[in-house]
Amino acid sequence: MGERRSRLIQSVVMAEVVILTIMTAAIAIAAETHSPAETTATDNRAATIGETVAKTHDRIERNILEQVIRFDDFFGSVKSESERKTEYQLRWRNALRLDNSGHLSYGTNLRASLVLSKISDRLRLVIAGEDEAQSLSPNLPQDPGAPGYDRTLAPSTRLVNTELRLGLIKTPSAELFLGGGFRIDIPIELFVRSRFQYIHNLDDLSHVRFAETLFVNNSAGFGETSEVGLDRLLPAKILLRWANSGTVSEKISGMEWGSELSFLRELSPKSAITMGGGVYGNTSSAPAVTTYRIFTRYRRNILVRWLFYELEPEVFWPRESSGAFVANYAVTGRLEVVFQGVSAEKTGATRSLPPVPAISSR
Repeated sequence: MGERRSRLIQSVVMAEVVILTIMTAAIAIAAETHSPAETTATDNRAATIGETVAKTHDRIERNILEQVIRFDDFFGSVKSESERKTEYQLRWRNALRLDNSGHLSYGTNLRASLVLSKISDRLRLVIAGEDEAQSLSPNLPQDPGAPGYDRTLAPSTRLVNTELRLGLIKTPSAELFLGGGFRIDIPIELFVRSRFQYIHNLDDLSHVRFAETLFVNNSAGFGETSEVGLDRLLPAKILLRWANSGTVSEKISGMEWGSELSFLRELSPKSAITMGGGVYGNTSSAPAVTTYRIFTRYRRNILVRWLFYELEPEVFWPRESSGAFVANYAVTGRLEVVFQGVSAEKTGATRSLPPVPAISSR
């Protein structure tokens, strides 16, 4: 009976999320095309719909937080309640990609991070479900938390990944945690890993970042991912970022590597733009470079604090069997909805977190 009720609650929440996304997208389109000559009645109707969307979003946030708190209470301890807060953040992103062949593809990405402080102050549960439109161009791994799955030359799709992380070190400059989990597939794939990251400030305007991930899983065997990055603040509030990554494992031929140079500029408190280019390849191939890529990404927070959209055009040159690099292009649009919450410190009630930053990394 309890399991049936839990499934019913999950179904209702997901249905509300779908309805909310459709409604917010419709409002966003209406806001972009709204004419000053339209009647007051139309404005009032739009305001009413906007209020309904906001209430729906808040209700979903509370429902999700209540389920997370219930899970944390069941497995954790209730002592020192005022110092143990259950938190979560959930991002749901929908993407639509059009490539130069005229193919239109749709995909979705759902990522949740739960802080289960009543079980352990150092414990975090991360759940990622990805079914985004298949990218034809390589990218640096966005989440080494899916070791061996999220790769430079083989973007992961149709992936549900669950990981339990135990933090060992957490300082402003260093972080170390152990993680273990599974990928829902047939058969189910298990993995364990450790990740260490260190940031060293070179001066007031720049720092260098080192990260090392050691992993083992069913599909890629033993392996590691090394990352080196440099960030420097330039005039006009432009951030220069140079990121490099390399992955090797028992079942990956050679080392998959990538290097990206990008410029990030905040246009307003609610919008930012990134322009960059990258080189990618594998040391087992000759020549080692397999793809060149340039891209631009525009991200904006629209209407409410929890709704974002992105537009990303790109041009990339993969090396064909003949050795020639042929130009391809694609345009990707994304709509992202953010849900987050934290339990109150003393009363045990629930509340929402402060507004999320307008600009966040992918």
